Amino acid sequence: MKFLTSIKHKLSISDQELIFLSWPIFIELFLRVFIGNVNVWMISHYSEPAVAAVSSANQLLNLTVFIYGFITVGAQIIIAQLIGARRQQEIHSVISTAMTGALGIGALISLVFLLFPKQLLQLMNLPPDIVDIGTGYIQIYGASLFISAMTAGAIAVLRSHGKTREALQVPVTALLLTLVGNYLALYSPFGLPTLGVNGLAISAAVSNTIGLLIVFYLLKVHIGFSVWKIRLKDCSLKVLKQILTLGLPSSGESLSYQASQVVVTMIVASLGANMLIAKSYVTTITQFVYLIASSIGQGNQIIIGRNIGARQYDRAYKRGMRTVVIGVVSSAVICFFTWLAIEPIMHIFTSNQEVIAIAKVVFFVDIFLESARAVNMILVGALNATGDVKFPLICSLLVLWVISLPFSFVLAIPAKLGLLGVWLAYTIDEGLRSVMMIKRWRSGIWKTKHTI
Repeated sequence: MKFLTSIKHKLSISDQELIFLSWPIFIELFLRVFIGNVNVWMISHYSEPAVAAVSSANQLLNLTVFIYGFITVGAQIIIAQLIGARRQQEIHSVISTAMTGALGIGALISLVFLLFPKQLLQLMNLPPDIVDIGTGYIQIYGASLFISAMTAGAIAVLRSHGKTREALQVPVTALLLTLVGNYLALYSPFGLPTLGVNGLAISAAVSNTIGLLIVFYLLKVHIGFSVWKIRLKDCSLKVLKQILTLGLPSSGESLSYQASQVVVTMIVASLGANMLIAKSYVTTITQFVYLIASSIGQGNQIIIGRNIGARQYDRAYKRGMRTVVIGVVSSAVICFFTWLAIEPIMHIFTSNQEVIAIAKVVFFVDIFLESARAVNMILVGALNATGDVKFPLICSLLVLWVISLPFSFVLAIPAKLGLLGVWLAYTIDEGLRSVMMIKRWRSGIWKTKHTI
């Protein structure tokens, strides 16, 4: 207790606020990654073709997060700035507009998956048997995406009010219910019928619906906002335009990154099965490594947004730079010790010595990659919170598609560096963008970009 107390005294009030906002986000992200991997393990024991079908379908389903993310990201930035400016009376219109917009976009996405599930899977050039297995799954899960869109919007509202601990209840409940539902669907205990892959989709839809009801209750209790009382007159086209102006570039950067990963996977796939397997395992491990940078980046974004709303630019600048230092040091230390223990970690997944050898070399480079990635995660979020959303998007598009992808191909195939070449290209990408983000933050141009 004395040790923890001494640490608390050494932390500034701002650091304590950052930790207070970030740790629930970290828990949520960790559980998502952990339970996602447990789900894959469960499905693999049911049927290997089912793993391929569900994984392929999830790639399409996961892309939709960035589509309705246009609404959630924009709304979170505006609400944080309004709170900082002490203009709480305007927040009701923002929430009403955001929730209505999320429902509208979510409903359109759901309709596409409901009407064209087989065609969407066929676009991925999957074998016919995999398409047949995945069609019911993607149709059922996809039809419920309007629920996910509204849940994401409501969680963003809670977080922007600093209610990150309360918001944590929603994904944790939904994830745990999904895990239980998956077990019931796949292994049919107590004489229940085996629902197979379609049962996984039903499990997710039911769990997400319960999560939505919980978050509606939390909004009423902690924010005093009732979703059931939203009327069209509460919504504003002007506010919707502001939300999209901020949200489109912010989510567009993430969407661009996800699309680039499809291209990278095609490059790695041409190198042989072991390279592709090694990439899958290394990517899985790195998901855990950058959780701290991701969570404190999101917590930092909330604080920066409030500082901008209050016109406390010096405080915002110092908070951003201090968070970068914390993120870089944390990521580098965690990644270094992960590299030292990479062999026993890899043995959890495989006994293929060639794959383990590839992973060990790649993970050494990943120490530098994750350090640069931490800078980008934190400062891109910080710039977005100020309203400076176009600069990070332009930098991402230029460096990613003009430098990173060509370098990935050249270093991996002509230079014969394989997966190491891809990771070197990743590092060049993140390194260049981190320099650009630091220069942008230090320039102070973002002080003129506030939206309220």
